[in-house]
Formats: sequence, C-alpha cells, structure tokens
Amino acid sequence: MGGKSYYCDYCSCFMKNDINVRKLHNAGISHTTAKATYMRRFEDPRKTLAAERMKRPCKRFFAGYCKFQLLCNFGHYTEKQLKQLEKIVSQLKKKRSKRKKSFQQNKKSNLPPSLQSMNLAKLKKTNLELDWG
Repeated sequence: MGGKSYYCDYCSCFMKNDINVRKLHNAGISHTTAKATYMRRFEDPRKTLAAERMKRPCKRFFAGYCKFQLLCNFGHYTEKQLKQLEKIVSQLKKKRSKRKKSFQQNKKSNLPPSLQSMNLAKLKKTNLELDWG
C-alpha cells in the first residue's frame, strides 16, 4: 500500500486515503451497519425497549443470519433479552426517582439562609422591636 491509508474505526479496516474511496466506503451497507451497531451502545435503554416491543421477530435472524442486522425492520431480541432490558429500565427509573427525591431534600438544606424559604410561624414569634444602641 503506497502512501498514507485511512482507518475506519467502525469497520476496523484500512483503505486508501482518498476522498472518493472514503465516500464510497461510508455509503456502503457494511459501514452503515457497523456504525449503527457502535452507536446503539449509547442509546437510551427505554428508547430501545419501546422500539423493540413494537417489532415482530425476525425470521431470518432466528434462523441463523440476517444481513440487515440493526437496520432490520424486525426485532432481533429474544424474550430473555427483552426481560433483561426491562430490568435495566426499571433499575434506571428507581435510580432517577431516588436521585430526584434526594435532590429535593438537599436543595433546601444546601441553600444559604437568605435564599431559603421563609417560615411564617417563626417570623410571628420573633420580636422585631429591638433597641439599637
């Protein structure tokens, strides 16, 4: 290979460092699938679960191989995998609700006295007639 080469992180392959070669590669189905597979790791599990519940099972995938992989219009998750995904989503909901409750509790205590909400019962009890001098 003469000259510099370009490495595709998604596909783990080298190619000639030419704009036309890279455009052709990036438009290919193998690169698009590899990129979708990589980016799927960072998706919200709730979004993935909702999308997979709406899909019917892919006959090709469960028979052995589906050439469309993540771009397939049918579901590639087994019932066991869907249940695991549901567990992850429920754990995330619990964590978020705990975090929200603790934030609301800490929000009042972390503020300086001048920014905390006023307690009117305490204000009525205070003696505002003070001698200054």
